[in-house]
Amino acid sequence: MPTATVRYGRPKGSGLDDRQQLQTLAALLAANPKLKPTTAIRQLGVEDPSTIRRLRDKFRVEQAKLMADARRATRARSMRGLRAVSNENTPAPEPASSRALVPVAPPLANDKLPTPVASAVLADCCDLAFAMLSAATEAQAVLAEHWLRQPLVAATLRRQLALNSVAVAVYTRCRGRRRVFH
Repeated sequence: MPTATVRYGRPKGSGLDDRQQLQTLAALLAANPKLKPTTAIRQLGVEDPSTIRRLRDKFRVEQAKLMADARRATRARSMRGLRAVSNENTPAPEPASSRALVPVAPPLANDKLPTPVASAVLADCCDLAFAMLSAATEAQAVLAEHWLRQPLVAATLRRQLALNSVAVAVYTRCRGRRRVFH
């Protein structure tokens, strides 16, 4: 009596190594969460319906791991960019384990970024600019509050406000009377 179970139909899996395409697909989806997997696969240049189906099914099986790796790689790239912008003369060495996690995208025609990646980079730059503007405004508010609480500055400002109210009163009284010069 045979011990192996008989399997009918087509065997599971194609045996093709699609890791590179799946990593690129995950990077596109991480850059633009509104993008659907099938649309992202078509943006990669895949037109064959069976290939699209195969990639989509493989992506669904490994989606959690691929998306986590893509987000980690995006964070690592943005941290490297922030480190380059900072005033550090000697950047910290990057661990070898994080370099191995960064997916390498296929070479692009004319060295242009795909639209979702370019828009994600622009959005990250805008977020960074707004964060810097917010931090600068907070620092100025704290500094102004500190100086306004100083007794000498507060007294000087009260005197200036009194002088301004006198000047406004005198100016409005003069404007009320019409002077006619002949």
